[in-house]
Amino acid sequence: MTLSRSFSRLAAPLAALAVASAPGAAQQFQYQLGAIPGPPRWTEGIEAVDVDHDGDLDLVFANGEGFASAGTPRAATLIVNQAAQGAPGVFTDESAARLGTLASHGKGVSTADVNGDGWEDVMIANAFNTTVPYLYINRGATQPGFFDLESAARGFTEALSSASCQFGDVDDDGDYDVIFNDSGPNFLSGPGERPRLYLNDGTGVFTEQPLPTAPILIGAMDAQLVDVDNDWDLDYVGINRGSTHFLLRNDGPLGWANLTGLLPSTGNVYEAEVGDLDGDMDLDLFFLSLSGFREGHVRNDLIPTLSLTFTAGVLQPGNVDDNEVVLLDVDNDGDYDPIVGSLGAQERLYRNQGGLVFTPETNAITNVSDSTLDMTAVDLDNDGDYDLVTTQGESNPAQWANKVYWNTGAPDTVPPVIRAIDAPAAPDAWPVVVRARMQDQVVDDGITFVSGQVEYAAVSGAAAVTHQAGVFSPAVLNVAVGTRVTFTNLDGTAESATSTTAPYGYDLPLAAGGGTADYVFVRPGTYDLASSGSGATGQVVVTGTSVAAAAVTFRGERYRFEIDELPLAPSGEIAFELRFTDWPGNVSVSESQVVPFPTCTPELYCTGKTNSMGCVPFLVTSGFASATSSAPFSIRAEDVLPGEAGFLLYAFKKSNLNFHGGKLCVKTPITRLLPPKVAKTTGAPPCTGFVNRNFNGAVQSGNDPLLTAGQTVYAQWRLRDPLDPAGFGDGLSNGVRFLICP
Repeated sequence: MTLSRSFSRLAAPLAALAVASAPGAAQQFQYQLGAIPGPPRWTEGIEAVDVDHDGDLDLVFANGEGFASAGTPRAATLIVNQAAQGAPGVFTDESAARLGTLASHGKGVSTADVNGDGWEDVMIANAFNTTVPYLYINRGATQPGFFDLESAARGFTEALSSASCQFGDVDDDGDYDVIFNDSGPNFLSGPGERPRLYLNDGTGVFTEQPLPTAPILIGAMDAQLVDVDNDWDLDYVGINRGSTHFLLRNDGPLGWANLTGLLPSTGNVYEAEVGDLDGDMDLDLFFLSLSGFREGHVRNDLIPTLSLTFTAGVLQPGNVDDNEVVLLDVDNDGDYDPIVGSLGAQERLYRNQGGLVFTPETNAITNVSDSTLDMTAVDLDNDGDYDLVTTQGESNPAQWANKVYWNTGAPDTVPPVIRAIDAPAAPDAWPVVVRARMQDQVVDDGITFVSGQVEYAAVSGAAAVTHQAGVFSPAVLNVAVGTRVTFTNLDGTAESATSTTAPYGYDLPLAAGGGTADYVFVRPGTYDLASSGSGATGQVVVTGTSVAAAAVTFRGERYRFEIDELPLAPSGEIAFELRFTDWPGNVSVSESQVVPFPTCTPELYCTGKTNSMGCVPFLVTSGFASATSSAPFSIRAEDVLPGEAGFLLYAFKKSNLNFHGGKLCVKTPITRLLPPKVAKTTGAPPCTGFVNRNFNGAVQSGNDPLLTAGQTVYAQWRLRDPLDPAGFGDGLSNGVRFLICP
């Protein structure tokens, strides 16, 4: 989900909101009767997203009746928030106008920008095999926050029985894929179906990628894409009503290890929320019905054991069959406090005391007797704290209206915490991909309400500052963007160059007697600094222009950024910093980091397809792609059928999709190049044929204006094979990725 908004504060005095009952002294979340309009509905899914980019968060609900079997289908609900229009606490039901009236048995909802146009789209997971998943595409700039149903056109043609779905970049190609759980015709009992993964081609068209290792389990309820093993890709955690839960480790590219059974066995569980509950840098879980109907945490033992195992923790008091849990730092102390949406009389808060100790608080939320099926934490009134929204169904129809509990606690003033950054030591192609882990105040089904941005520049200059006799010299240094500044301490005591300009937090130690430290300034601005030893102050004034780009994808507190092509600098280096902004407007910025420019060495990836002679065509390259060099860059496919031709496919994104019994290694839009004519031969030994293409001829022809220096290209041979055992009459080589050099 891409968040686009200004962070100006809008007044939202809670005294103006009529609450249902007088709160007790400790009651932080207060219920407002009738805050959300619309008819009461059996609702099992909610997500908050700014569908119209007006600076407030709207609400999407998945509706439809039926517990173990299909009941009355209902249309999804879209509630538009009016806080940005100066009316905090006011909402309008614009479902029919913006989403339409097509009904389904909606159980889950997930939002993301699937077609890369900068506007969030909506997926509804439908149950009971009655309808396909509903994918609503945002009309974007032409009509913000209005949607068209485009399921079939974008690859969703099969009815599923899903309780949940989630978007995430599973194959690390910079777009949002989606995974569904599938409970099959029995839904809550009996054998279900495997999870269903659909990969995005970058334009919002999806193709199913089977998960052959996934077992068949009972009652799939919750789908989570999270990095449980800290290797920077998204794994799948599927929570099931039966005793065993899915755990599929993503071993990339699109290889999966089946670790199902590694999580503790439970019974009758509908959700587990994933987040770092103990602050040790790995992701734990908070389970509903961990044992019987008692909640509890499950600790991830990856840190410090370096082994991906899980240990069930202490059970919490109470014995209620609950459906939903959200992780929210209600007291701004830097850790997640689980909040449970209950089927019983009252939602419950478990305050995190640290060390995986949780204290139940019974009076934190207004007591309303309803059957909560889903919940989210969201700053609805733009006052800087996170409110609660609950949905109901199953029982007590008189209480099925969706509900708001306003947060009367302190606003969030804690910036997002950058936990780790993954930057390549030797990038081999543009864009240079950087990843980060971030934790903020809320996580619910992978949503954090934090936007990410990378800012970068070529390292193009050098300057020096000395510390001597308790003074920085020069006191004010004027430099251009991308300048590496070397701080040197000439005094006999240890000093530092420490930022005093928020949100920058660099702290460079300078050893006594000549100690040095470097820092590259990326963003234009004025940077004040001081020494923690002498108290000396200084300033660096940075001018010029850097490049900024939003995070390409993010989910489950993992962010992916792309640094696009820059003109080659003499240093051969790129400096970047990451900036994270949460919904209330708190900002954190990483220290700048430096990576080298990409190299021109081609890299093979993907796998070829076995042909009718039992061989697998493979690529051999020689030379390098160049916009000016007269030397050839040869892309040669060997072990092809003797005398059979083909054509070279190239594109600007890679893929690994199933295609004609093999793998399509390039992603649309795709261009094909015909090779020189291949002479027919007879009696040649199997798999001794080859086809070859000088790709530099295509680059330097000027026929494709996108084939320019700095462009990353992905290529693959598609070959004739009249006796293709898969029946398609063709073969496929593996793929090659390369950078076009000057």
